[in-house]
Amino acid sequence: MSKAIFFSGCGTAYLTNNSVKRNLELYPETLPALRFLARRGYLLVLVTSEFQEYKLLQAVLKDKSLALLHWNGREEDLDCFLEENTINLKESYFVTDSRFLQEALYQGGWQIILVLTGKGVDTLEKLGSSQLEKITDICKDIYAAAISIVLNSKLER
Repeated sequence: MSKAIFFSGCGTAYLTNNSVKRNLELYPETLPALRFLARRGYLLVLVTSEFQEYKLLQAVLKDKSLALLHWNGREEDLDCFLEENTINLKESYFVTDSRFLQEALYQGGWQIILVLTGKGVDTLEKLGSSQLEKITDICKDIYAAAISIVLNSKLER
């Protein structure tokens, strides 16, 4: 069984600029974080309901050797996605600033890391104590989350 990093894109890994045409701007720490996690055997899964957003991220990634999967974020499709990709949810993480956070909190099974980029600070301020207890870690950005993931997985062994 594989382990995976599910991450919401906008606010967690990149910014979007919709002024003239749809454009993604990676946070400086995104590419090193994704490489770091991929080298440690994690599948990388962008969680977005928009397939076009997934294609844009693939195009923006300079490292074409990074395999990037896509999950649409719908709970009813999760079991099928996990089975197709032989992913063990218990060894997987969900990294987000806000998008899909509430769904992840209620689905259970994976470990959740909240990053403070994007809407992360606002999201943190709105969480109740019972929700905070379900979050594995709170990190400054996606690279700090990557380090936290590797450290947490080593502690679990």
